[in-house]
Amino acid sequence: MAGRYGMSFAAKMIQEGKYAEAVEEATRAASRDDEDPTPLVERAGAYAWLERYPDAVKDLEAAIELDKTAGVLEIDVVDDAYFSALLGAAKVAARTSLEAADRLLARYRTVLPDGRHLADAAAWPERLRAAGGGA
Repeated sequence: MAGRYGMSFAAKMIQEGKYAEAVEEATRAASRDDEDPTPLVERAGAYAWLERYPDAVKDLEAAIELDKTAGVLEIDVVDDAYFSALLGAAKVAARTSLEAADRLLARYRTVLPDGRHLADAAAWPERLRAAGGGA
């Protein structure tokens, strides 16, 4: 019940650096309420700490979609987290395929067409090329 009265258990685990436990707790919370995007954002945060960027991207995209109905997320925070996760995934992908990295970064404009990081998403493919792949 921590989510109702303050910090969720998943958020507490993240704060304590227990990222795998946070993933588990957020997964349980998401299964209890499939209309609340918050556990997906929390799980994405834990995935990002674990450098599991594709999983973080997937959860954030699902959370953004759910929030179109729920309207409970702080969109600026989610926007930042989403761009960060996409960039992390793109940097990993760029080690083997710059085209895959480009496709990942292009998703930002599709998912958040009014997002705060449109210019960043457009600039990073060139940065990755200049760095020779993974930056």
